[in-house]
Amino acid sequence: MIHERALMARADIWHKIRVIRGFQYDKETVLKAILKAIEPIDLIPVKYQVCGEDAYFIARNCGPALEKLCKTNLIIKNVKGDAIILVVTLGYASINDLRIHIQPILLTALTKRYDPNQKTLNLENFHLDPDIDKTVYCPLSQLRTSNHVLKMAKTHITTIEHLNLQRNELFNISAIENSSLTSIKYLDLRHNSLLNMDALTPLKTLERLTKLWLDGNPLCENYSTANQYVESAKKYCPHLQELDGVSIVPNMPLMYRDYFQDERTQRLVYKFTYHFFNLHDQLDRTCLRGLYHKDAFYSMSCAIPNSVAQKTGLNLYTGNRNLLKKGAKKNTFLYHTQEDILVALSKLPRSYHDRGSFTYDVMYDDDKCIVFCVSGLFKKLSSGTNVLSFSRTFVLSASLDNEYHILNDQYHIYAAPENVTPDKIVVKYTYDEIVPVCFSPSEKSVLVARMKQITRMNNESCESYLSEAQWDMRKAVSSFMKDLKSSSISDNAFITK
Repeated sequence: MIHERALMARADIWHKIRVIRGFQYDKETVLKAILKAIEPIDLIPVKYQVCGEDAYFIARNCGPALEKLCKTNLIIKNVKGDAIILVVTLGYASINDLRIHIQPILLTALTKRYDPNQKTLNLENFHLDPDIDKTVYCPLSQLRTSNHVLKMAKTHITTIEHLNLQRNELFNISAIENSSLTSIKYLDLRHNSLLNMDALTPLKTLERLTKLWLDGNPLCENYSTANQYVESAKKYCPHLQELDGVSIVPNMPLMYRDYFQDERTQRLVYKFTYHFFNLHDQLDRTCLRGLYHKDAFYSMSCAIPNSVAQKTGLNLYTGNRNLLKKGAKKNTFLYHTQEDILVALSKLPRSYHDRGSFTYDVMYDDDKCIVFCVSGLFKKLSSGTNVLSFSRTFVLSASLDNEYHILNDQYHIYAAPENVTPDKIVVKYTYDEIVPVCFSPSEKSVLVARMKQITRMNNESCESYLSEAQWDMRKAVSSFMKDLKSSSISDNAFITK
């Protein structure tokens, strides 16, 4: 045992762990069971793959973890209670013979997930990132991993004000304090495994933290009233102004900034508004074709007096439909059919909608039809620069393949608050003209099938490559060939016979 312990303690060699009949379980099930068995010790599995009936991965710097597995006689249980049998080969290869550099992989994923305009780092489901998952399994629920990743983010990313840590099964967030991420203003911890509010102790050092999301953690079930929940959170985050999307300013009733019926509705509305306004703000608004139903209606009203509009360059907002007008004229600016709507939208000045100012209110949703209002600020970019407020009510109708089309679009424009000047809204993306490519689930399944025929990979891997290439088959195949030549594709990405 002295020789074995000496091998386990060495940092310059890889050990191989074999999972007997591992083919019958998915990767996540096996590795979660192993990590659960060795808690609180960490282990970083590398190059997980299935060969025949067994699964394999390698690891190093893992002496304490291997010792703990040996104490279980190398037999552990998965979440269903099934026994998983392991076989460990010590000293499988040296780091010189088998060079695997994890640091660049993590850095690439961090860079890709950082938005410098919004100063947002999105680490949601970080270990499932395609660039990471094909080489290393490193869930942020492991303290050593989360410490390493957040310290790397602190070192290589200039400023992080918004940090999204959703769905990482976190039960400990001390890595935030350990990495000195003191610039955080908005922290999203939804759908993790935080058991009690004292898990937020590391946040006491974040003096700039004003917005926090905790929804979906077990700790939320510990309180019978909203006030108890809020007061408990403020003990650890005394500067909070918003908790779970609700304004908690002192001496004011709890106020929701947005209203959504559930998370499904929230995801749908967010995805739709991002896509719609991204296209709407292009130079050629005909790229909106396909979003409107063939029998859709659209109308616009502008609450700025004509005398003011003439002086400030807002007279281009013609087609103002005033319902108080009598006679046939009131329907003159009610546009019907997709083609007429696109003509009307094309006449409006070019704009940039500030998505950071958006508020949402879902009024109706029955899975067949959804009605919601989105309000916020936008900047007019042509014929002079102005900042205006808007409110837009959409009626969306569900069709095949979970697609939605706009049945009714009511657009209302009015003056922005006096303190909001054009310099307050910065255009945060370049106006490269785009050709939108949208595929329904059935169309995507056809692309996956074609990718599968070309590459002999399984459905999951094909979808991952296509998604990364934004469903451009040529780009996906090119990326696959590049990875194939560099031998960076795991064997379990391919179809097993």
